[in-house]
Amino acid sequence: MNSKMSLTSSWRNGGRIAFRRAVPCLLMSLAFVLGVQAQSSGEPMGSVQGTVSNAASGSPLGRAKVAIRGTAQETLTDDDGRFYLRGAPAKAIELEVSYLGFVSQISRVTVPPGGQVAQDFLLGRERTDRRGADDRTIMLDAFQVVAEQTMSGQAVAMNEQRHAANIKNVVSFDELGDRGQENVGDYVRFLPGVSILDDGENPGRIALGGFPAEMSNIQIDGVDVAATGIGATSSRAAALQDVPILNIERVEVSKVPTPDLPASGLGGSMNLIAKTGAGLKRPVGRYQVYMNFNNVDGLGIDGGSRQPHDRASPGRKVPSFSLSYAFPVGKSLAVSLGASRSWRQRPTDDTPSEVAFWNLRDTYFATGAPKDFALAITQWRQEASISRTENLQLGVDWKLSKNDTLSLQVQQRAVLDKKAMSFFTSRINANYDAIGNADYTESRGTTGRFEMGTLNPSNYDATTDTRMFSLKYQHRGPVWNIDAQASRSAADRERSSVGKGYFNGVLANAANVNIRGDGIGKGSSIGPETYRITRTNGTLLDPYNANNYTLGTANEEYALYQTDLTAGRLNVSRAIGRNLTLKIGSSYNRLDKDDTRPVKNYTFVGRAAGQTAVSLYDLVDESIDVKMNGNPVRWISPVKTYNLFVQNPEYFTLNTTHIQNRAQNSKRMLEDILAGYFRFDLRLLAGRLNLIGGARYEKTDLKGWSMKRDNFAIYQRDAAGNLLRNSSGALIPVTNNAEARLRLINQERGNFESQNYDGFYPSLNANYALTENLVARAAYARTIGRPDVQYVVAGITVPVPTDTNATTARTIVVGNPGLAPWTADSFHLSLDSYHLKGGFGSVGVYRKQVSNFFAQRGQPTTAAALEAYGIPEGDIEYMLADNYVLRRWENVGDATLDGVELSYRQDLRFLPSWLQLVQAWVNYTHLKVGGRNAADFVGFSPDSLTAGLNYIRPRFSVRLTAAYQAETKRAEVVVVPGTSTEGFIPQSTYEYQAAYTRYGISAEYALSKKLALYLNWDDVFAKDRLVYRRAPNTPAFAQAYQRYVTPSYIVIGVKGSF
Repeated sequence: MNSKMSLTSSWRNGGRIAFRRAVPCLLMSLAFVLGVQAQSSGEPMGSVQGTVSNAASGSPLGRAKVAIRGTAQETLTDDDGRFYLRGAPAKAIELEVSYLGFVSQISRVTVPPGGQVAQDFLLGRERTDRRGADDRTIMLDAFQVVAEQTMSGQAVAMNEQRHAANIKNVVSFDELGDRGQENVGDYVRFLPGVSILDDGENPGRIALGGFPAEMSNIQIDGVDVAATGIGATSSRAAALQDVPILNIERVEVSKVPTPDLPASGLGGSMNLIAKTGAGLKRPVGRYQVYMNFNNVDGLGIDGGSRQPHDRASPGRKVPSFSLSYAFPVGKSLAVSLGASRSWRQRPTDDTPSEVAFWNLRDTYFATGAPKDFALAITQWRQEASISRTENLQLGVDWKLSKNDTLSLQVQQRAVLDKKAMSFFTSRINANYDAIGNADYTESRGTTGRFEMGTLNPSNYDATTDTRMFSLKYQHRGPVWNIDAQASRSAADRERSSVGKGYFNGVLANAANVNIRGDGIGKGSSIGPETYRITRTNGTLLDPYNANNYTLGTANEEYALYQTDLTAGRLNVSRAIGRNLTLKIGSSYNRLDKDDTRPVKNYTFVGRAAGQTAVSLYDLVDESIDVKMNGNPVRWISPVKTYNLFVQNPEYFTLNTTHIQNRAQNSKRMLEDILAGYFRFDLRLLAGRLNLIGGARYEKTDLKGWSMKRDNFAIYQRDAAGNLLRNSSGALIPVTNNAEARLRLINQERGNFESQNYDGFYPSLNANYALTENLVARAAYARTIGRPDVQYVVAGITVPVPTDTNATTARTIVVGNPGLAPWTADSFHLSLDSYHLKGGFGSVGVYRKQVSNFFAQRGQPTTAAALEAYGIPEGDIEYMLADNYVLRRWENVGDATLDGVELSYRQDLRFLPSWLQLVQAWVNYTHLKVGGRNAADFVGFSPDSLTAGLNYIRPRFSVRLTAAYQAETKRAEVVVVPGTSTEGFIPQSTYEYQAAYTRYGISAEYALSKKLALYLNWDDVFAKDRLVYRRAPNTPAFAQAYQRYVTPSYIVIGVKGSF
């Protein structure tokens, strides 16, 4: 296929109309300000420059306010703590520096006419201000170590949020306690507007502002994190465990962008800000050594029970460490270094996961006759996993001159998961036609099948290597500022059992049995409490003995998902007078995704026909110590099965499905985004009102290569491309070789798709300071949500011409290169208080008007559409005559999303003195979806609440946390007409992540300034996680779909500074 589209639909026109309406107002405002600026006094002027730093740590304080007392002149320090005040009166003046949570300072300086004076400041935190003889140096008392780290972190976050150009939530990593280096989701789940979609046990994906994970941006220092997806699929969504988090200072979640930020991220964007060495006065080092324990194994270091292979069976637990060091090199160079390695083992006993597949239709699809809501298939799985995470970080900040800096940031994160899984599957009725009700289920006759093992990914290593590189140049002058950045982010995710000495999956079955399950949902399991399995001869079968099974299939797992993100940007801004700054810039981003997964399945044929019973071979490993719900099991060994394959390859036959698997799972996508923008920053009413507005233009070009499945390709054609038939009218095949025919049908990357679209995205942020510490904010922005990979790069499937199925015979399934992105017009209001009587809070409301939802639709095809998809001319005539239908993802409608967010933290100063460092905090988010396509909104939680108490003493701290997330609609169960799914899943069926509350505790005790003990126990009570699957008429007893018995993890360690 080779089609290109330029989308000029209403979403694009709306952006242009809004932009055109904004231009006259913008020009009038600028003319007014420029006129005011021209009325300057004739007194002589000079300038003041300097730095503001934390006296306790020596680190720079960004966003400190520096003001000339008695005037309206003020400025903010940059990220390196530097400030520059131009147009200062040439005389003796008083400079006042303020920073929320720190003691303000006043210094008197004399500004020379036409000259410059330098003045640096060291600020101390409130209630800890201790000055030496020089009235500048602060000596940190040993008993202030814990409080200083926590409270300084809170102050940094509070100041960043107070002076932000747009509406955002900011939290310091130091404020959240030490939760290890395994997953950033363990930290950010406490922010308002953030929903975490768990993968059953760990934070899997992040959904911001109620929008799907693939439409939520994750960045580090403004650089997008390369995402490869989760599990066996590719996606724009990042797996949270793959996000580098070493040496992170704070997290910023922006609600609406400014024009210099990408227009993507419908629900917002999350930016992790790394620590740097810039502005440091002295070296700063930190270290951690800790152990990861869990609530099942306790505090023992034993490696646990024997698993299906040695790679998942360690002798003992391994300690973890983290080390960071930042130091200045002279006055112009600073270096920051970091390294960490964490090791965590999932407990291997009594932590299974279960799946229950119910028939959810109350009638037979074909006849309309009544049908039981009955449990048809159950799965039980015990997973063993050893996760090792390694991080490296390098930062270099070089001060080229007093106004120019060059910064290099390098992050590398490698995650290795060694996995082993033990599976049971009970197929009570594979056609979802079991007999039963809420209490029991039974096969119809002997149509049941019990399986040991699986061909799903089971025994393999999953390795993700994420690399990030950023080179940034900054010029900070009295009039002109320049920012330039080049970056590259790449991720390689490999899942492989190849060369490990074992099969990924081994599947054995006991077929033609009657399965009776009783006591459904009576205990903790979502399946039956008991099974009774009867052979055709009436004898009972023991499902826990592998020798009662027949070996069917084994397979190897290999998949490689690669993502490369290359980006560059250039921004130039100019100050016009004291109250206006104009900024223009451009950026270029390229996304390159390349995926392949050529799974190989082998059928076991044995040494002779009919000799496939497990009992005939040495395949059982008596040392594997994995119990099913307390029942000892004699398991088939993937190691012994693989050894049999190596020694006797003739016992196994490679299935031809590997040809289809390779073609179907091989995709590549290239996406280029070119952007330009204009931004203005306008200060009015003596600096109390700040307007930040402008518009951004983005042009997207996308190319994709995927499988073309052409069932016509196996037939001969004449010179004109027409299909040839024999004398009886049958089509003439090209070849009768089965593998050759499959290769002709399944054409790897034989389908090419392209797409291009552009649009304007205006935005306006207004911030009004009612008082110094009370700010009202209003914002509008138009944003974009680009289609995920599967919607566009989906390949093309042409049906078999001899198929007689009334539904599938004439349906061509394709990707849609013309699919327009989601767009949203976002309106936000918020009121923020900062350090007001010991309180820090924000309350906000917003509405997002979303258009261009995606849904899969079928419609009669046309000659033009078929030609655009590369269908031969002769076939087009044939398909039009037979009324073929084109099925693909389409833009179908719109919806509105209304939200309320509340965030508050209060120092409880009314308590007795020894309790006055107690803080109570709470974050709450409520979302409501409306509009005609409200049901299509997935991936958001309607209510989330996090709360906690912090008891912070100079020498120790204790934090109690609770995080509640309401039921979350995770995904739609797609029912394709004509498939077997239609027989047991009705339309409008969705999966829901059940509501869950997790409680945590963390504590820290400083033995000295250099050494502290700490503990973090997340999800203390570790209750089962549930996922429901339901349609509008699904009874409550049939809704439980998945159950995860999840452990909680305990981190105990020592840390300190040097």
